[in-house]
Amino acid sequence: MKNGNFSARWKVQWPSVLLGGLLLLLSTGCHHDIRFEDIGYSLDQKKFDAGLVSVITPESFAQKKPIVSFMTGAAHTWEAHPGEMLSQIAEVEFPQMVRYYHAASSYEEPKEGAQRLTVELWVLHYDFSEFHATVVVQAKAYGPGRVLIFDKSYRSEGDTQGGKMFWGGAFGMKSAIRQSSFQAYQSAFSRLRLDLGLIFEKAKP
Repeated sequence: MKNGNFSARWKVQWPSVLLGGLLLLLSTGCHHDIRFEDIGYSLDQKKFDAGLVSVITPESFAQKKPIVSFMTGAAHTWEAHPGEMLSQIAEVEFPQMVRYYHAASSYEEPKEGAQRLTVELWVLHYDFSEFHATVVVQAKAYGPGRVLIFDKSYRSEGDTQGGKMFWGGAFGMKSAIRQSSFQAYQSAFSRLRLDLGLIFEKAKP
């Protein structure tokens, strides 16, 4: 009878035990910093015999964006670093675009190159919601003498990552944010490079 009573009590209590375990798992969270890792890719474009300085101020570089997802546990927090991701993409793309490239934290002008530009960059908006990233990169391009050539916003969205978040939980969330953000930044830079390339072409003697 004792064994029978135990089995009966367990049948009644196991849903509560399971629910309690699930709540404990969701309440035990971690903090995750999001930036790109080991990125490196080739651009299918010619390299201009030009000089380019990209300027990202320390304030822009230090931008942070907290992200919370109830799907993967409300106690888990993710903190994206949009300014650092901006710098990481610039360091991959611009050296492949021009012969003379330099990154700076305040305004500078190139010292080499048949054509010379300085571009100030910052992230005007960054968000990860509805399973995908949205980024707005602001760019001001200057010619020699700090003559403003253009001031443009480049808004882009990464692919949705709902499946990765659903099946991967907290572990998949970090990958989902990083992947969708990477796609958004690449899309923004593809249009920025096109605009910069048009300027270099027009400036040719």
